[in-house]
Amino acid sequence: MNRKELLDFIIHRETPPAVLKAATHKDILLSFRARSIILKFLLFQIIGALFSLSVCPQFGLGLVQGHGLAHIFRLMGDAACAAFCGSLFLSSGVVVAFLGMKGEELWWVWRRFKYSLIFLPALLWSALMLLNVGLGLPAETMKFHFTWIAAAIMAQALLMQIRSFAYFSGFLQNKSY
Repeated sequence: MNRKELLDFIIHRETPPAVLKAATHKDILLSFRARSIILKFLLFQIIGALFSLSVCPQFGLGLVQGHGLAHIFRLMGDAACAAFCGSLFLSSGVVVAFLGMKGEELWWVWRRFKYSLIFLPALLWSALMLLNVGLGLPAETMKFHFTWIAAAIMAQALLMQIRSFAYFSGFLQNKSY
């Protein structure tokens, strides 16, 4: 780039599109409430995880005798059971967050903390699963654990991506910005 092009670039002022400007303003405003939004999201993740533990036979806390709804997936094999349980366990926190948080807050979480707030809880629970803490179940092989982990991460990421896209699409259609 030569000097003339640089000066033209500096002098020429283009205004950003209204949608981009509004999204940036919304992002900045939500950043001022970052701590409360993150804590709320994590709290909802924990509530959802506890809910799924209450119906999950894997941890011995299920309210239903046997495998309950997971019995259908158990009949399909260990991989199907692991995929169902993993996606149910971590996705339940996301669903609870959908119910308790505003769309703009979830959009902000997904935009800012996609990896840390979605994948770190999955990796924490994955580490516990891989260590097989206190479970000692015969069906729990490495394949079972990795299927559980992969399904949990993919289900959470998919749900958050869909929710974030739905919010931003609605944001684009809103002409009040």
